[in-house]
Amino acid sequence: MNALVQAALNHPWFGLAATVAAYGVAMRINQAFGDRALLHPVLVATVLMAALLHVTGLGYEVYFEQSGLLHAALGLVVILLAVPLHRNAGLIRASGGAVLVALVMGAIVALASALALPVLVEASVEVLATLGPKSVTTAVAIQLSEGFGGNAALTALIVISTGIFGAVFGPGLLAFSGVRDHRAIGLALGAASHVIGTARAFQISDVAGAFATLGMILTALATTALMTIFLAIN
Repeated sequence: MNALVQAALNHPWFGLAATVAAYGVAMRINQAFGDRALLHPVLVATVLMAALLHVTGLGYEVYFEQSGLLHAALGLVVILLAVPLHRNAGLIRASGGAVLVALVMGAIVALASALALPVLVEASVEVLATLGPKSVTTAVAIQLSEGFGGNAALTALIVISTGIFGAVFGPGLLAFSGVRDHRAIGLALGAASHVIGTARAFQISDVAGAFATLGMILTALATTALMTIFLAIN
């Protein structure tokens, strides 16, 4: 039996199969309990995979390599996000001015909320570079962190945690604040919680998903520019 378990764990596709299975279970759990925020599929699947790696002793590096096909597929998924953007192009153009103002302010607030305390305590540039990209999608955040001398692994953890928090609590906080327009909801989720927030926005509506996609992309660009300026000054 142990030999079979080890053979399964060492299979090149074990990580991929386990991740897909964990997300499938997480979806069922979420649906069974009425789509509760604290049982968001991404959060539950993350906990399940962390527990599996701990119990089996499978190293994260091995798991990451085994699920490589999934990472490659994510690139295609990002490209496909152009479809809802095209479908809602007219609505996006009509909201252009407000969208640009909201995204610039959102990027500034996101960066300020990450760096205000570290700057106050005179943290090193490495710490600033690690924390700064917290609201940017993981691939871009890692490049930013590495480019400015930050800890890319810690940046990835912070980014994913930010995304999960936004996807879990974002819609509820927006509703509590009286935000009902799907354009504003999507923009906020995409700008603050990148890919994970965008996925949550698509569960709300196609319009919310399109604006979340726009928010995610433009926030990455704005944050890159703002971090470059800020860290150059410091």
